[in-house]
Amino acid sequence: MELFLNYVDKVGLIGIIVAITAFLVGMKFPDYDFKLKLQHRSILTHSPLFLFLLIELYKKEKNDTFRLFIAGFALAFAVHFIFDFFPKGWSRGALLHLPVARIALSPKISKLLFIIFIVISTYLAIKMTRNFEEFIFLGILALWTFLKNMVKEEKFFRPCVLFLIVFILIGNTKFKEINKNIMRGKEQIIVYIKDMKK
Repeated sequence: MELFLNYVDKVGLIGIIVAITAFLVGMKFPDYDFKLKLQHRSILTHSPLFLFLLIELYKKEKNDTFRLFIAGFALAFAVHFIFDFFPKGWSRGALLHLPVARIALSPKISKLLFIIFIVISTYLAIKMTRNFEEFIFLGILALWTFLKNMVKEEKFFRPCVLFLIVFILIGNTKFKEINKNIMRGKEQIIVYIKDMKK
């Protein structure tokens, strides 16, 4: 309980609420293409374009609450795109579409763009964090979402692994604690294996 209270104190209760709210809205935002009468998976909503707009607004008036909103929103985009990266088949509605021209991109281009969008969205989410605790909070929020949607999306392992790889690799460029924890875990595994052999 003390660990949780320290964590809330470091991230901030308002920050947690704002980030979760932004995340929940952000998870649904790409599918607003239906409401905007665009083709499903239009590149206008299924890309980080809206995130760049939020970043520009943040640059003009830097606000801690807005920073956490962007972090949650960007994380939601990354998670949404990861789920979209594992469709039942790469055809029709699974493909990215260009607006106005109403052209579906090829499966190869759609896959490549989704990977780029996942990396950019994850990078922007992590860029908006100020400390390792916020980074961990975002990771837990994403993992909880993968678990929660496991039945609905009929997938878990591949999306979760892809997220962890991208999240940890990008996070490692900002937070030295990640590498330290990986090395500590590695040492504990080696000790455990040695003890098992005795």
